[in-house]
Amino acid sequence: MDFLELFNEVTKVAKPVFADQLTPIADPLTPFKETHVDSLDLLMVVIYMCEIYGVSEEVGKNAKPACVAELQAFLEEHKTKEPASVQEALGQIQ
Repeated sequence: MDFLELFNEVTKVAKPVFADQLTPIADPLTPFKETHVDSLDLLMVVIYMCEIYGVSEEVGKNAKPACVAELQAFLEEHKTKEPASVQEALGQIQ
C-alpha cells in the first residue's frame, strides 16, 4: 500500500470542505509547514492515521511529525495493525 496516497486521502477526510482544492503532497520529506496541512489538519490526520494503524490514543498524542515520512516512521514503530488497502483504511474512519 502506498502510504503517501493514504496520507493524501486521509487529509481529504480531515478537511472535507476543501477536499477538492487540496494539492496532494508528492514528496514524503516535504515539511508540513510548506504544504496545505495546518496544525489542526495535522492533528485530525494523526488521529485518523492512529486509528487506522491501531495506535492507542495515549501513544498517538506523542506524535509530532514534521513531514509524512516522520508520521510513517512513528506509525510503523507503534502500529498494532495494518490496512490491506487505502480503501480499507478509509472505510475505518468514514
